[in-house]
Amino acid sequence: VVELPVGATEDRVVGTLDMEQALQKGERRIEPGLLAQAHRGILYVDEVNLLDDHVVDVLLDAAAMGVNTIEREGISFSHPARFTLVGTMNPEEGELRPQLLDRFGLCVTITGIGSIEERVRIMEQRVAFDEDPEGFREKWQEESERLVARIVRAREAYSRVRVERELLYEIGRSCLEMGVDGHRGDIIILKTARTLAAWHGRDTVEAADVREAVDLALPHRLRRQPLMEIPDSVRHLRVKGAAA
Repeated sequence: VVELPVGATEDRVVGTLDMEQALQKGERRIEPGLLAQAHRGILYVDEVNLLDDHVVDVLLDAAAMGVNTIEREGISFSHPARFTLVGTMNPEEGELRPQLLDRFGLCVTITGIGSIEERVRIMEQRVAFDEDPEGFREKWQEESERLVARIVRAREAYSRVRVERELLYEIGRSCLEMGVDGHRGDIIILKTARTLAAWHGRDTVEAADVREAVDLALPHRLRRQPLMEIPDSVRHLRVKGAAA
């Protein structure tokens, strides 16, 4: 996981000329940036809605092409930049540009814990970790390994998951009814539904998988009210799934 700070400069993100090497040895050498470090990994941006516009443009280019190009002092260098972009934000502090918003496949709204028991449990777990980090990790290692094994099985099973053509029509109809621009929403819903089926150990996508995928993939793609909840206008899919 590579973190991209809100105040990061374009040079820090894209890469720049290694000035120390240039001054000491007279050699022009490129120093890769965060995009190179994040290749085949996760690029995490906290307060992603507060990023400078020029940094957003860089992320859009890299996300679209899967390649980052550094051009400095007559030197041009390109490298692969395929990464999973993860961002967090407070919508009350400003919205994301639609071009970048659409690059996020899924959107999850996080709320505070309302249960006193759960809040106490969080405090106890934090104290336990602070007092004995190694012991804490050992305590949860077996459960973590089970989770990893389940993820691996789901990834291996993903290619075998099939979707009935009828559900493909439901996905397309949902996106049209919600007024979603482009086709990325449809594709993300399809991929997410297949992933959910694989996660649950099934080789066929069910209507429930599509409903859950819609709730994750569409809220931030709605033109009129970004980040709103999915309304019940996708009633044909929900009613059909409930009756199944």
